Amino acid sequence: MPSPLPPITGINTIDDVIAAIQDIVGWSIENQSRLGYFAALYKRITIAIKTAIEQGAFDDGPRMERFDVVFASRYFVALNCFFHPGAFPLPSHCWRVAFDGATHAEPIIVQHMLAGVNAHIDLDLGIAASEIAPGSQIHALKGDFFKVNAVLASQVKGVLDQIEELSPVLADLYKVLMQHEIDLINAGLVILRDSAWRFASLLAVEPSIMHSATIMVKDLEVAKLGTLILYPPGLLTAVVAVIASKESRDVVHNIEVLDGIASSPAPIKLTM
Repeated sequence: MPSPLPPITGINTIDDVIAAIQDIVGWSIENQSRLGYFAALYKRITIAIKTAIEQGAFDDGPRMERFDVVFASRYFVALNCFFHPGAFPLPSHCWRVAFDGATHAEPIIVQHMLAGVNAHIDLDLGIAASEIAPGSQIHALKGDFFKVNAVLASQVKGVLDQIEELSPVLADLYKVLMQHEIDLINAGLVILRDSAWRFASLLAVEPSIMHSATIMVKDLEVAKLGTLILYPPGLLTAVVAVIASKESRDVVHNIEVLDGIASSPAPIKLTM
C-alpha cells in the first residue's frame, strides 16, 4: 500500500496552490499513483490562470486569486478526506469515484484526467463561485468565470500532444479526427462550464439552509458521469481496451512527461 498523501493545509495564495499541487505530483511519482495524471494537468492550468491574472486578463485579478484558492482548496480537502478519513469527513461521491478509479489500471490516462476534471468543474467550481460571489454578486463574476474555463480549454491541446507520445493508438485516433477531436473536447468543456454556472447561480440565490441537499443531489449526478467516464458501456469499453493495450503503463514515466510540460502553459485564450 502506498504511504498516504500528507494533509494539505495552509493554502492562502495561488503560489500556495501551485506548491501543493507539485507536492501531489511528487507524492504520485514516489507512490506510482495515477492521481498524478490529473494533478499534472491541474498544475498546468493553475499556472496558466496565475499568468492570466498577472497579465490583467480578468476584470478583477485579486478576486480571481481568491476564487482560485477557494476552488483548489476543495480538491485538497477531498484528498485530505480520502487519505485521512479519521481526521476529515468523507469526500464527495464524485471525487471518491475519481480517487478510487486511480487505483485501477484499466482506464487510460485521458479517462483519469477527465474524471478529475468532471468532479472539479461540475461540482467544485460552482460551489467556489457561489462562495466568492454570494447573492446578487454572482452576476458580476460571470465574465471572469467564463474566462477561467477558457483558460482551461486553452491548455487542452498541449496536454493532448504529450499524451499522443504515451498512447500510440490514441494518437492514431487524433490523426483521424484531427480538429474535430479538439472541438469535441472543447464542446464538452463548454457543457461542463454552463452546468457549473447554473449550479453556482442556484447556490448564490437559494437559502443557505438548502445548500447541503442541493450539493448532495449535484454530487450524485456528477459521480454518475464520473463512473461513465472511467467505465464506459458497450463498444466504448472495447475501444478503451485497444487504446490501453498500446499505451504506456509506466505510471511514473507518464506523470514525469506530463509534469514536464506543466510549468510552461500554452498561450492563453479567453474565449471558448
